[in-house]
Amino acid sequence: MSLHNLINQELNDPRKRRLQRHVQKLASAAKNRLLSKINNEVKVRRSTRSVVLGKAKVMSYEDLEEARAKRAAKDKATAAKGKGKCGRLRKNPAPGTAADTVPLEEEVVDSSAPKNKEARLSDVEPARPLFPWRAPVAKMY
Repeated sequence: MSLHNLINQELNDPRKRRLQRHVQKLASAAKNRLLSKINNEVKVRRSTRSVVLGKAKVMSYEDLEEARAKRAAKDKATAAKGKGKCGRLRKNPAPGTAADTVPLEEEVVDSSAPKNKEARLSDVEPARPLFPWRAPVAKMY
């Protein structure tokens, strides 16, 4: 039975003590509901990110719109730029970059000229190992 129905039934009862308790309980429940609703609004307000549009000065609506447009353009530019690389830069470019894809004219060599040792070794396939690679295991004595 709901609390509201209990209160309605007890209005005719000569004992007012129980009626007072139920009314107090109903008021407390309403107060708790109101406070939780206010708390939820505060959580939403705190979770939203505030955007700084400009310096602390009185601005007209047009100035605010202009500042918002500038801020949006700035955010878009930083998002397009991306995150910078940290750490040391490589001396030699990584394989697969633009430096490898550009053909050089010096690479065209007469076929009658002898090949250097490095080129001859790169044509030979490396021998396959007898056992697949395994992690080293420390022996316990």
